[in-house]
Amino acid sequence: MMRHKPALLGLSAALLFLVLGTGAFGADWSLPTADGGTVAFGERLAQGPVVVSFWATWCKPCLKELPHLEALAEDFSGRVTVLAVNTDGPKAVAKVAPFIAASGYDDLIVPLDTAAEVQELLQVGGSIPFTIVFDGQGRVAYRHLGYKEGDEHALREVIEALLDQPAAPGPTASSFAGRVTATDRFEYSYSTETRQEIFENWLDVDYELDGLRTGILLNSRAPSEEGQRSNEVAHRFVEFKRGEAVIRAGHFYGLFGRGLIFNAYEDRTIRIDTRLDGIIATGGQGRWQATAFSGTPLDRPVDVRGLDVGYALDGGPFLAASGLTFRPDDFTAEDGTVHREWATAVRARQNFSWGDYYLEAGWKNRYEFEPEAGLYAEGAGRALYGNLNLYHGPWAVSWEVMDYERFTVLARADGKTSLNRPPSLARELTWTLLNRAPHNLNADDERGRNLDLQYTRGDWSLQATGASLENQAGVTIYDLAYGGIQRDAGGPVAWQAGFAYQDNEGLRQTVVGELTWRAGPSTSWTIQAEHQHVRLGGGRGFDLGEHDQQWFKLELETARRWAVAAFLETNNKYADQRGLTEDESPFPAGQISYTLDGGGNLNLWFGRRQEGFICSGGVCKFEPAFSGIEMFGTFRY
Repeated sequence: MMRHKPALLGLSAALLFLVLGTGAFGADWSLPTADGGTVAFGERLAQGPVVVSFWATWCKPCLKELPHLEALAEDFSGRVTVLAVNTDGPKAVAKVAPFIAASGYDDLIVPLDTAAEVQELLQVGGSIPFTIVFDGQGRVAYRHLGYKEGDEHALREVIEALLDQPAAPGPTASSFAGRVTATDRFEYSYSTETRQEIFENWLDVDYELDGLRTGILLNSRAPSEEGQRSNEVAHRFVEFKRGEAVIRAGHFYGLFGRGLIFNAYEDRTIRIDTRLDGIIATGGQGRWQATAFSGTPLDRPVDVRGLDVGYALDGGPFLAASGLTFRPDDFTAEDGTVHREWATAVRARQNFSWGDYYLEAGWKNRYEFEPEAGLYAEGAGRALYGNLNLYHGPWAVSWEVMDYERFTVLARADGKTSLNRPPSLARELTWTLLNRAPHNLNADDERGRNLDLQYTRGDWSLQATGASLENQAGVTIYDLAYGGIQRDAGGPVAWQAGFAYQDNEGLRQTVVGELTWRAGPSTSWTIQAEHQHVRLGGGRGFDLGEHDQQWFKLELETARRWAVAAFLETNNKYADQRGLTEDESPFPAGQISYTLDGGGNLNLWFGRRQEGFICSGGVCKFEPAFSGIEMFGTFRY
């Protein structure tokens, strides 16, 4: 049940009508860009075809595709707009601008979809890289999921064919009228050890008509990996947009700043869904921006109210303040008063030709109620996050600091994850073993710093990363030092390598390397090898000895359709070092992938894998060891 105060509804209505005017209806959207500007899809579409490609800093195929997108943007400058939409969350978005600057991607426009607004609109669903080409009238001319060496040739052919067509009128309000978008994703697995089957399907359908959009997500579980069996409407909403104003009723997600006090998001891979059920409104007028909402999270009967207001100073920084308040579940103090928990934050950001900065500080009271224990914790909480980027020519430097104390906001909003997601400085890298022992952010007791250096000159690229995290008592809880080198001269061979030192759940020293041979314009072979030496415990009160583990991949790709890969993981762990569900090494596996027309794909995985974590945005999910087959894929309509 949703309960909303009249005052908040009035505020939402005010935001909605703040910018009512002559704005066009339809599937238009706008996002801030990495260089501090703003890009509007509708304005770019009025100039001709638009390429929209979604990518992230942790996605290796995305990083391989970006130089080709830059070449397309340069070759078709003035005739085609290329938007490389970054999908990094609050954890890594600070690294985007220096990476783009040092890489020399001067022709790409890089919108930042940190709150996943456009990803939800276009049903990206976390599957990247994902590319859509719109013709000059706003119709989808091409969709493609993934990237294989040679895919850029097909993309170029699509663009050239569009430009060869006779000029047509630009998009109008009717261009988007009556549009239906549907995406179906499925997962199936069968364990040869337990004889257990898992099947889950998500059907996402949106309908749009003249600024009115509605949608549902049907989730079928027969059963899910948690053992649930059901067919249910997991998401449903109605949304109205006019000009810069949007009002939405039903399920919604959102982000204030970089998630210090509020970040509701979904990640189906690690089973996180901190959506709210209620109403949210956003709007803007000139230099003002505002968002207000009222809603209830998935797993806790709590009424949450939020407000975020920002203003761009003339020639100066963008300043904003946000607040969040809710009443802890069923908590009443001994004197009979009902306490409300609250959190507030202020932030500033500004871009220059030589760099940018971001600073956010937050405060909260501490009535964090635990229904199962019948207890609550008092005491003020505080948070501070800052980021400074500097870039000049081929050089880029990124510096981040954080200091969080008692700053979890509405713990277990979906049964597992809090309603806020402050930036974590423990980065996700593109190598498998470097993410094998992840660090989960503790927003109640953590502080740290991170420094990134990048140098790119011609065919060469160098990267260095250092991070150190500790608790408020000064005890180190995570250290990382990483150095990487890469060369791609555009010829038949490209390679990259790296070395890392980690202190997390033990001392870990890792050497990684990858070699790609382009056997033809649409065929490539890739071999990847990783070695890690682990000392479990690291001498901190316990020591389970040492072991080594290796991870190998051999992959054949033929653009645009097929990818066939063989995997092998080995280790020399003895019994006490293995997990409860982990068998002895080796762990062989294979995967066959086929890319469908229209932006879908089919995948078959088979073999064995050891237990471990999969992570996204600083939150990790443990997966037990598995032996069997998995099938998963995406269909788009």
